[in-house]
Amino acid sequence: MVETIGASVKSHCNSCLGVKNHTIIHVEVTRWEEILDEEEGISIDGGDQWTLLRCLGCDAVRLRHQSWFSEDSDERGRPNINTEWFPPSIKRQKPPWRREFRILFDTSLQSYNSLSDEIYEALAIGAHRVATMGIRALVERLMIEQVGDQGNFASTIKAFFEAGHVAPNQQAMFRDTLIEAGHAAMHRGFEPSADTVNTLLDIVEGIMNAIYYAPLLADRVNKTIPKRN
Repeated sequence: MVETIGASVKSHCNSCLGVKNHTIIHVEVTRWEEILDEEEGISIDGGDQWTLLRCLGCDAVRLRHQSWFSEDSDERGRPNINTEWFPPSIKRQKPPWRREFRILFDTSLQSYNSLSDEIYEALAIGAHRVATMGIRALVERLMIEQVGDQGNFASTIKAFFEAGHVAPNQQAMFRDTLIEAGHAAMHRGFEPSADTVNTLLDIVEGIMNAIYYAPLLADRVNKTIPKRN
């Protein structure tokens, strides 16, 4: 199992978003053994290997932790290898326009970014229900930010629609898919797939783009357009 520093291996890259060639830049291995019966020669053992890899395409660095235990083996008696990645593998990149939120001195946008980061972290580790509930929380905060707290959720959704933030032909999708998914994950045992979470993120990020980022771009463009005489 021990790998050689400088060797090339294929692994998922979070920056390139795909399986790429990596080089091993450091390896640490620890082993342990516990004697259960010295007279009978009965013992258990296991170990950990920590491998630092660098992507040969973009130079991003990740840490892989592999562990094994003598009592956890396959049908041929070979130890099963448990693997963890730090940071976790991601299949979805955050939208580029979110980077601008980090340099704008707006507490609401900073708060949205922080919550969105937690949603992406949940998605990366397969916590799809947590991610879906986070999306529901993000949507609720977004609506209250735009139209205020209307006393109950249904009234807030109605006010959000009336303010024009969701096109009429998309309102059913917003209400029946985006909102209901979060409610079902919290109260009805709904276990969304990764594809479902990605779809929900597509919807909510499209709305956030239209509310916050598109007007910012439009303002920049307007400043470059010559004025009428």
